Amino acid sequence: MLDTREVAALLREYGERTALRGGNPYRARAYRRAAENLVTLTEPLEHIIEKGELRTIPGIGDAIAEIITTLAKKGTHPSLEKLRRETPSGLLAIASIPGLRTDLTEA
Repeated sequence: MLDTREVAALLREYGERTALRGGNPYRARAYRRAAENLVTLTEPLEHIIEKGELRTIPGIGDAIAEIITTLAKKGTHPSLEKLRRETPSGLLAIASIPGLRTDLTEA
């Protein structure tokens, strides 16, 4: 099982790829916000998943909880793999340059 920081990094990637793809900007931000909330956990993510308490974390609803659980257990998620096929990694690198926005609807 992946640790909390690894899952948070994958969730951030999920959000970035969603934004680059032109997806719902609120959804992309929700993934990033959930990732930020994960890294503040004081209890191991594995324990929270086992107890079924993911949805008690701010910003994590049913859909994101399912994604987090799959990421933690399998190291990936089918929809993340789809996003990876649709969005080249080089585009993520370009989008990380300070001053560039990944989504024109964000200001």
